[in-house]
Amino acid sequence: MGTAISRYATPADPGGAPGIPFARDPRRDAETLTALLQADPDRAVVITGGTLLTQDPRLGEIEGGDVLVRDGQIADVGHGLVHQVSDAVVVDARGTIVLPGFVDSHVHAWEGQLRAAEPVLDFAEYLGFTAFGHGPNYRPHDNYAGTLITALVALDAGITTIIDNCHNSRTPDHSNASVEGLMDAGIRGVHASGTPFGTTLPHWPGDVERLRSEYFASEDQLLTLRLFDVFPSPDLWRVARDLDLWMSHEMGAHIEGLEDVLTDLHRQGLLDEKHAFNHCYDMSEESWRLIAGSGGAVNVCPRSDAAFGLGSSFPPIDTMRRFGMRPGISSDNEISYGLSPFADMQALLNGHRGRTFQKAAASEQDGSEHLSPADVLEYATLGGAANAGLEDQIGSLTPGKAADIVLIRTTDINTAPLTNALATVTAFAHSGNVDTVLVAGRVRKFRGKLVGYDMARITDMVESSRDFLLGAAHRSSEG
Repeated sequence: MGTAISRYATPADPGGAPGIPFARDPRRDAETLTALLQADPDRAVVITGGTLLTQDPRLGEIEGGDVLVRDGQIADVGHGLVHQVSDAVVVDARGTIVLPGFVDSHVHAWEGQLRAAEPVLDFAEYLGFTAFGHGPNYRPHDNYAGTLITALVALDAGITTIIDNCHNSRTPDHSNASVEGLMDAGIRGVHASGTPFGTTLPHWPGDVERLRSEYFASEDQLLTLRLFDVFPSPDLWRVARDLDLWMSHEMGAHIEGLEDVLTDLHRQGLLDEKHAFNHCYDMSEESWRLIAGSGGAVNVCPRSDAAFGLGSSFPPIDTMRRFGMRPGISSDNEISYGLSPFADMQALLNGHRGRTFQKAAASEQDGSEHLSPADVLEYATLGGAANAGLEDQIGSLTPGKAADIVLIRTTDINTAPLTNALATVTAFAHSGNVDTVLVAGRVRKFRGKLVGYDMARITDMVESSRDFLLGAAHRSSEG
């Protein structure tokens, strides 16, 4: 079985030009990886021969293109660059799609060791399991372990930037540990510091200034800092404004009198462009007008809203489009499903198509048009970059931007043959097809494997953290 060759395997009339197969040379790949890991920051890297989805409207899609990287930035994009630079580290990108790294606009990374623990929860049950259940038992070490493993799963999936909505900053050490988890992963991260759901702690937000001075003193680093809240507070928004920090928010009908709250924040001059709003479910037209007018960013959670039953259980993507807003895409958490930009793009794309068809069948003419593969890829890259406040640095393969770059194989059983690069990325690929990941020009994954991490040690640490938390919960239930 599986070895016989049918007489139909070779066409009688091949027609067209024959394909040109190629095979990776493991020895050359090993040499390339060694060079990437040991390369002097001044040494150029050329990614050559791939299909480039640049996400830059001026550059478009480039077949057989090259990306030149210098000093952690994209120096040039085009054809033949590999022949113009001597002594560069050359990454063979034939048989891959090359694109900017994905951005996850909103994830609670501290929960990483609890992944898959509760696959069927509604929102109230999710809060009971995390914020009010295991959250109080977290040691700083557990914040570190959860954040690190979430960041590594993100990198494995081609996500080069996460906005970590850390609402488990129970002590200064918990905050330190979460930040250091991002640092040790080597991911580009936004640490959004927040308190456990709806609680007030004596050290916070005052500790944010200390956190910034210790971990975020340089602007030339992978990590940035912001604040996070679940219920809007003018006092906290003033702190963010006075510290010149962005904020991320859980936004939707869980906030009583939301329209009045936003109106008051607007009147006080606090509702501005340095805000990113998650979910945005069941909001009034006036609330949407205020947020859209502020210049703030929004993001959608295609699987989270459905899994936990938030609002209509599907993101308000048509409302965002009507107001001219380009959302990011977020995974939210890994309690009930795995982190994957591919799954989120597919859920958004196909879920929206189904709802648009339903409206047409019901003669509900609201002007909604089907989302396209180009739309959802834009949301997962440039839309995410806007949510991170980094649109001028990431989200496209534009010269001058950071070299956060992902290669997706098109030679795997589920991605071959390459016919439509946009469709392959948004509707066919999965994390296992991610071949190579660079963050600021530094290799994090190569030829399908994370590199530079002691994964056995990390896995043992995460499992030990999980066991501690489950044991603490068990002892609490018995007591």
